[in-house]
Amino acid sequence: MMRKTLLAMTIAAFGMGSTAAIAAPAPQQAQQAQMQQGQDVQVISDAMLEKFADAMSEVRNISNKYAEEFQSAEDAEQAQSIQQQAQQEMVEAVNDSGLSPEEYNTIVQRVQQDEELRARLETFTDAE
Repeated sequence: MMRKTLLAMTIAAFGMGSTAAIAAPAPQQAQQAQMQQGQDVQVISDAMLEKFADAMSEVRNISNKYAEEFQSAEDAEQAQSIQQQAQQEMVEAVNDSGLSPEEYNTIVQRVQQDEELRARLETFTDAE
């Protein structure tokens, strides 16, 4: 479904601790998201940031869980299968946090670009 394609989790960046490694939309999706942001700049509430922090933590755990398996894949087909499994778990973790994949990716992009939002997010990630 389109929801899964909008959540383009970058599994190739296993082990990276940055938010950028967790969700990176494909170029056409990034353009689409930027157009939507320009039209509908949503205020990100503390409640959304808290959900995002929880989802981000789970996505990192899933990434770490599959990192070694992904790195030791015997061929591209096996690597792709591992990536798909990890991505499916990441989508479920984001949904379980109470955010949609689209909301998660939007917050990732905003956190990368907005220093104030990044500082607000740190208050939720420091509490863990």
